Amino acid sequence: MEHINKTAFINYLNCHTLGWMTKRGMLPRLTGLNNEFLTLEGRNVHKMSWQLFPDAVDAKKLNTNSAACDVKELILSSDVKTICNVSFAVSGYCARADILHKLKNNSWHLFEAKSGSKYKVKYVNDMSFTAMVLAKAGINISKTTILHLSNDYRLGMDIPSLFTKLDCSDKVELKVQEFSSLFDKAFEDINSENVPGPYLKRNCKNCPVFDVCMGKDVKNHIFNLPKLSVPAIEKLIALGADTIDKIPDDFELTQMQSIVKNCMLTNTNYISKNLKSEIENIKQPFCYLDFESVTAIMPLYPGIAPHTQLLTQFSLDKADAFGNILNHYECIADQTRDYRRDIAEKLIECLGKEGSIITYANSEKVVILKLAELLPDLCNDLNKIIERIVDLELIIRKNYYDINFHGRSSIKKVLPILIPEMSYTDLEIGEGGDAAAAFAFMAMGVYDEKKIEETKMNLLQYCARDTLAMVRIHQFLINIVNNLV
Repeated sequence: MEHINKTAFINYLNCHTLGWMTKRGMLPRLTGLNNEFLTLEGRNVHKMSWQLFPDAVDAKKLNTNSAACDVKELILSSDVKTICNVSFAVSGYCARADILHKLKNNSWHLFEAKSGSKYKVKYVNDMSFTAMVLAKAGINISKTTILHLSNDYRLGMDIPSLFTKLDCSDKVELKVQEFSSLFDKAFEDINSENVPGPYLKRNCKNCPVFDVCMGKDVKNHIFNLPKLSVPAIEKLIALGADTIDKIPDDFELTQMQSIVKNCMLTNTNYISKNLKSEIENIKQPFCYLDFESVTAIMPLYPGIAPHTQLLTQFSLDKADAFGNILNHYECIADQTRDYRRDIAEKLIECLGKEGSIITYANSEKVVILKLAELLPDLCNDLNKIIERIVDLELIIRKNYYDINFHGRSSIKKVLPILIPEMSYTDLEIGEGGDAAAAFAFMAMGVYDEKKIEETKMNLLQYCARDTLAMVRIHQFLINIVNNLV
C-alpha cells in the first residue's frame, strides 16, 4: 500500500473525498509547458536553498533508498549537522523535508523553501504536515522556518540575498497538534475501500474533480452564478440550495447574478438595453490589442526582482466596421534581454492616435500602467493609450449573457459559443500559461536556435488568434445591435 503524502492529506482536510481521490491518482494530471516550467522553477529554488548551508549533505547521497523509507537511524547515527532533500515514511505517511539542521540541544530546525515572495497560510500547512510526520518518526523538531524569496534580490547577488527567513515555529506547533488529532482518522478514510461521502462546501467551487463529484449530472449549479462570494455560497449551502432553481426569491444577489439566474430558469439569453450605446461608443478604426507576458520566479534578466511580470509580445489588428482587418502589427521580445522599452515604443508607434483600443479583460491596462511607471519618458504617450482602451469582456459581462456561458466570460469560454468555427485547437501553443513558459524556456537558454525560431512563430500565431477572436466577437455584438428592433 502506498503511503499518504502531503497533497493527499491537505486535500483531505479540505474535502475527505478529494483526499481519497488524490491517494488513488484520480485527479486530473497537470500537463503542458506551463507545468514543466513551474516544476523546473520550484526544483531550482529548492536546490538554491541548500546552498545556505555549506555543510549540508544531500540525503540521497547518503542512502539511495531514502526517498521513501524511514531514515531516522541514518540521521541520528550520523555526524552530519545539516541534511537536505530527506524523506521519511512512518505509520503509513510519508513526507520530504527540504532542510534539517541540528541544533545544540540535538533537536532539529526544519527549513522549507517556498517560491513565493510573501507569507501564505498554505506554507504553514505544508510545514506542519512534514513536522508531524517527522515527529511520528521520532525526530524532535523544535523550530520551523520558511525560506521565501526576497523582492530585493537581483541577478548576481549571493544566494543568502535571495531568501527571507520567516520563523513559523509557534504557528506550526499549533497546526501539528491539530493535524495529529486527525492522524488516525485521515489514514482510515483515505485508505478506505469506500469513497468517503461527499457533501457540498465552498471548496467545491474550484475543486478539480467537481464535475465528477458534487457537480456530476447537476444542471444549473449555484456555482454558475458569476462572482458568487464565499458568504453567499455558505448561506446557500445552509439553505440546501445547490442549484439555481432552489435559490429563494428573497435571497440577495447582484444585478448580474440575478440576470444569470433568470436566464437559467427561463432558458433564454440576455441582451441589455445598454448594449447598443456601448457598442456605438467604440470609435473607428477599431484597434484590437492583446499582450503576452511572463512572470518567472527567478529573474530572467539583471535589475529585475523575482516574480516580476515582463511584457514579451503584442498583437494588434486594426479593422473597419465590417470586421475587415486593415492592418496587422506584431512584436515579440528578444529573449536575451529585458525588451519592455522596445515593445512600448513599438506599441506607441503602431497604435497611432485614432480609434478605440479594444482589449479583453483589464490586464492590458494594468501592464501599460506598469510600463508608464517604469518608463517615465513614455508616460504621457502610454497614458493616452490607456484613455482609449475599451474592455470587451466588461461589455459582455454587463450587457450580454448566453446560457451556455455557465457564469463565465473569459475569451476561451465565450469564443466557441459565439463563434463556433473559431478555436485554438489547431495551434501548437494555445494557452496563456504555456505561452509564458515557452518564452521563459527561450530566455533561460533551454532551447536551441531552431527551437527558438519555431517557438517564436508559435507564440506570434497564438497572440494573433486572440486579437482575431476579439474582432469576431465584436462583430457578433455589432450584428446583435443591428438586429435589435
